[in-house]
Amino acid sequence: MKRAIILGSAISVLGLMLISCSSTPETTTTTTRQTTVTAPPPPPASTTTTTTHMSGGGY
Repeated sequence: MKRAIILGSAISVLGLMLISCSSTPETTTTTTRQTTVTAPPPPPASTTTTTTHMSGGGY
């Protein structure tokens, strides 16, 4: 009785292994694309500079 259960289980496992090995999955090719995004050039620097002075406030 035990031998029949073990033998049946072994045959089931072997059958599943053969089925899974014989059916090869579809070959899919995955390609990785690297795209370079270029930002527009910065606007030309202005010739006038603004300096803001903040005086320290006393408490």
